[in-house]
Amino acid sequence: MQPMLIKVNVPQKASFSVTRSIFYDGFPGVWHFHNEYELTLIVESSGSRMVGDNIDRFTDGDLIFIGKNLPHTWRNDEIHAFKKSEVLVLHFLDHFLGSGFFELPEMEKIRRLMDRSHRGIRITGKTRDEIALLLVKMEHAEDAGKIILLLTILNLLAASDDLSDLSSEGFANSIDDSGSDRLNQVYEYIMNHFQEDISLIKVAAVANMSPTAFSRYFKSRTRKSFTQFIIELKIGYACKLLMKEEMNITQVCYESGFRNLSNFNQQFKSITRLTPKRYQLMHAGK
Repeated sequence: MQPMLIKVNVPQKASFSVTRSIFYDGFPGVWHFHNEYELTLIVESSGSRMVGDNIDRFTDGDLIFIGKNLPHTWRNDEIHAFKKSEVLVLHFLDHFLGSGFFELPEMEKIRRLMDRSHRGIRITGKTRDEIALLLVKMEHAEDAGKIILLLTILNLLAASDDLSDLSSEGFANSIDDSGSDRLNQVYEYIMNHFQEDISLIKVAAVANMSPTAFSRYFKSRTRKSFTQFIIELKIGYACKLLMKEEMNITQVCYESGFRNLSNFNQQFKSITRLTPKRYQLMHAGK
């Protein structure tokens, strides 16, 4: 599967879109990016969410703000694949109110919020509840009412403490206009194959580079070595599996892409400062 630059459909005579979608065979699960900012509310569904190099669980009420050109996807669990999945999504470009609007002094806090969104932001608590209601209102609002609601949402986000960053700063900083096609092709391959025996040689070939040149390129763009990036990605996925409590430690080890239980335990403790068993016990029932 090739990386996809998605063109967001905006209705005629509209400057941004608010779309409610319902799927009966699961979310498409396409690893993609686009030029628009995106605010996604999961109305009804569950599974795994990937934003940049962050992998986490999602369920009903999940609310995420994603900056432009940040790769992301939602994927349902197999047991959820044939159940109803419903999502409400807002897309807008940074110049939908004119090229200089967000440069106004009064927009400083919102401008900082939009800069922060290049890592992806999870919204929780009271802020999530308020914005979910505003998104529903926006579906049915007309004309200037929609714009007022969008600015209200951005203003609430800019002033909220109920926000947490998702992707790492290194990953987010690597996404820019120069070389984005090559890098997103690499991310696409990694996200779809990290549970396998993924090698530097294979990924370098995807980037059409020699392994040595790719190693330098990857570290300059992500601030991590390729090996460390893969290990952290696998451990992050292992954490989510352990929290689900549906697998034992050995099963989680192999499901997350490790081929040796001893190495898995060592790498897990190095990154989380906990053994896999201790981590699972601490998060039991959450």
